[in-house]
Amino acid sequence: MSPCKSCELMRQRDSGAAPPWDNIYRSEHWDVVHAYNSSLLGWLVLIVRRHIEALDEMTPAEATELGRLLREVSLALKQHTGCQKTYIMQFAESNEHPHVHFHIVPRQADQAPDDLAYRVMRRLGVPLSERCDEAEMNQLALAIGQQLKALRP
Repeated sequence: MSPCKSCELMRQRDSGAAPPWDNIYRSEHWDVVHAYNSSLLGWLVLIVRRHIEALDEMTPAEATELGRLLREVSLALKQHTGCQKTYIMQFAESNEHPHVHFHIVPRQADQAPDDLAYRVMRRLGVPLSERCDEAEMNQLALAIGQQLKALRP
């Protein structure tokens, strides 16, 4: 198996070297980031902070925090992107990313039929020329991060 890119990016965040889009919010068990290879602004990812490859490996604390974050990140996306709802997906099947992570994807009212439901996956893993603008990702990341940090107990 190749090295885990999720763990590599986690180390980058730990060192303080991550850009705002890759460091939206960090909790005890989870990191919230913007997908680096998407053409859809607001495609966020929740990544468990320790390397696990299946949901049944989560601790009760990780699972509890996940539930809260799925809701809070969805609310933040609604507020900052105007989406109708969010899609939540979890596979952890990629050779680069076998690490448990959840995609939280904004579903806009005017979203193209080719981007509805599972078909939205075509907007991930796109060529560099089609990816979201980094400045826009950073702007959205800072706004969502501020909202999530305000929720800390």
